[in-house]
Amino acid sequence: MVVCESCNTAVEPTANYCPECGSELNPTRKDWSDGFLSLVDRGHIQEAIDGNESLPPRYHDRLHETVRHALADFCLLDRWEAFDNSEALFGDLPDNEISPDDWEEIEKLARLTCPSRFMLNAAGIDRYTKILEFSVLLHLQDSDTSFEDVSVSIEIEDH
Repeated sequence: MVVCESCNTAVEPTANYCPECGSELNPTRKDWSDGFLSLVDRGHIQEAIDGNESLPPRYHDRLHETVRHALADFCLLDRWEAFDNSEALFGDLPDNEISPDDWEEIEKLARLTCPSRFMLNAAGIDRYTKILEFSVLLHLQDSDTSFEDVSVSIEIEDH
């Protein structure tokens, strides 16, 4: 038997994941982070954002590939009925209204806007609107809905 380092559960030696807590038993990555980027990548990128480091173009090629793989992982999880997307996105947010003084909760809520802003910055409003329409169509794939039946609009009002 193998013992899970995260929860001390006895696990079969052939298992890759702990059946109790879900931790990977034989991690293949040497450095873990809270996201799909390694701690080293996070450090390099933050330094580049701060203007303290310039990363080589080949580095960007690898990051682009990493993002494509992460998006493919999200697609796989979306198809898995046993995985609760809602819990993954909103599980650490309170069900009631978030106080404007609770910065920790506001930061969690802001985290949810990042994927949309990532797509919007990459595609622009018109293309992002088409992506959203296509997403709705794929969500309704078992219905008789066609692309012409789906309309998403983004309106920005001047104040």
